[in-house]
Amino acid sequence: MRRRWMLVFGFVLALAALSACSRQPTASTELNVVLTDYKFEPDKLIIPPGQEITLHLTNKGAIEHELVIMKYGTTVGDSFGAEDEENIYWEIEVKPGESTTVTFTSPDVAGQYQFVCGIEGHFTAGMHGTLTIVETVAQR
Repeated sequence: MRRRWMLVFGFVLALAALSACSRQPTASTELNVVLTDYKFEPDKLIIPPGQEITLHLTNKGAIEHELVIMKYGTTVGDSFGAEDEENIYWEIEVKPGESTTVTFTSPDVAGQYQFVCGIEGHFTAGMHGTLTIVETVAQR
C-alpha cells in the first residue's frame, strides 16, 4: 500500500514539474494601456501573432500622446525622428483626458517589438516599452 502511494506521489510531482516547464507568457488579444506624461502603463505587452488585437487606450496625461509600434528588428535610437517614420508598423494618437478603443492585426513574426510615443521629446523622457509576440500552445 505504501509503495502505491509513493508511486502516485511521484507521478503527481512529475506532472507538476512538466507543467511548470511548459508554461509560457500569457498572450492576450485584449489589452488596457494607460498613457501618462512620459510613461506607458504597462510598458510590457504580450500578444499572439497574426490576430486581431483590441486596445483600450486611456490618456491620463496633460498632453497628447501616441502609441507607435515599430517594425520587427527596428528600434528607435536616441530619440524618435523622421528617420524612424519608415519603420512604423502601426500607430495611434490619443488626446489628453480621452479614451479610445481600437483594433489592429498583430505582426505575424514572433519576437520583441519596441513601442514608443512618437511625439518629440517623449521617447527621450522614457515613454517606450516592449511588445512581445508569442505563439500560444494552441497555435503550434
